[in-house]
Amino acid sequence: MLQIFGRKMIRTAEVIYVGHTSMEVAVNVEVEVLEAEQGPQHALSAYFTMVALDRNGRPMNVPPLKLENEEEKIAFEAARQRHELYHERKKQRKAARQQKN
Repeated sequence: MLQIFGRKMIRTAEVIYVGHTSMEVAVNVEVEVLEAEQGPQHALSAYFTMVALDRNGRPMNVPPLKLENEEEKIAFEAARQRHELYHERKKQRKAARQQKN
């Protein structure tokens, strides 16, 4: 396990997918011991899905994401597939609950 307390933390975040009202953000954290001669070490990666809300707390449309290179296009496609899989599983859970009732 990599200790992150008391170390320099380098955090990066990037919007990699945008739907109609939601976006997925890729977050990476690296830690570095300044006294050591080794470079930063990967601590964690995570994907966060966020929904844009208007003043009334209702989902609102977000502008499309401008994909500028092949790496961004690959990340977008992977996120789109995660998004679709999440919604498919959500439908399956809902159907399973309805069958129980």
